[in-house]
Amino acid sequence: MQAHRIHVTVPEDRRTVVELPATVPTGPVELIILVSEEQGEPLEKASREALARWDAAAAELALDPRPFRELTIEERHARLRRLRGVGQGLLPPSEEFLKQRREEVEIEDRE
Repeated sequence: MQAHRIHVTVPEDRRTVVELPATVPTGPVELIILVSEEQGEPLEKASREALARWDAAAAELALDPRPFRELTIEERHARLRRLRGVGQGLLPPSEEFLKQRREEVEIEDRE
């Protein structure tokens, strides 16, 4: 039995459509949903705030469409300072990634 991992964000109405990769054969399958015990409102709020920071930075950078290599040294430094820390909170910490990987291995071992 093969295991496929697809990351999905569940919307407020708790409905989602899952497109399976072509490597998944047609026929019966078992869909397992794993929810991190650490997930909750604080994590969701942090993720929303991180996305808002990211969107604000993207909008600001879009005002100057020149490629990075065409900027002056000062402009490059300013752009890098602006981006420093913007993505913090968008991805799970390495400890959570390691925990998820262990869960995957456990599922594969059980199968």
